[in-house]
Amino acid sequence: MVKELSNKIIYEDFKSKVILTDDETKILDMLILKYSIVKISDECNMSERNVSRIIKEIKRKYGNYKTIELAKLGVFTA
Repeated sequence: MVKELSNKIIYEDFKSKVILTDDETKILDMLILKYSIVKISDECNMSERNVSRIIKEIKRKYGNYKTIELAKLGVFTA
């Protein structure tokens, strides 16, 4: 229960601080719900390759977000 709450807080903070496209937001929400890439591609009318590219972009943005948050805490300096 605590971990789920913690993940939800991180998720909401990430979505509020990072600019995501509509497709990225939709795919991120589906990934949270444990949808497979095949199911996401069917739901969004996209190819599996395009869904994979968008997931890669979300991961890149999340990596940048984590680096900035750690720098704010003084843990990591860029």
